[in-house]
Amino acid sequence: MSKFQSSAFVASVVGAALMTGAASAQTAAPAANVPAASVANAPPTGAPVAKAQKKVKKKAQKKAQKKVTSSVVVVVTNSRSVALSELDATPSGGTLPNTIVSNLAPGQKRSVTVATVKACVFNLHGAYADGSSTDSTSVDLCKDQNVNLVE
Repeated sequence: MSKFQSSAFVASVVGAALMTGAASAQTAAPAANVPAASVANAPPTGAPVAKAQKKVKKKAQKKAQKKVTSSVVVVVTNSRSVALSELDATPSGGTLPNTIVSNLAPGQKRSVTVATVKACVFNLHGAYADGSSTDSTSVDLCKDQNVNLVE
């Protein structure tokens, strides 16, 4: 075998070993007698891993926050002598109302969950069985979780 052929053979064996995982780089821990300057200039071990783990945790927390919608439980009381047909809540500055209560008899209470994803301030519109209605603007449902509908 010529010198070139033996070198090619060795290179192919080493390459095959590396591809199959039979060989891997070996590193030893720094010796105790290594000067402090060379160790001080070395990057801290585990720091990149810790940073990567923090980033993964932050991303997971952000995803969890996006999936979980904020809400508040509100107690609606109909203190009027007429049945409440429907109570709509529209986020302040919004245009799409959301019906939060319907068919609430006089003197009755009902607990409802209201989504407060963007804000807690709502405009409320109540419609009654006799055709009358009521409006309350800028109601902070996070602060006052009781809505009492009166005459």
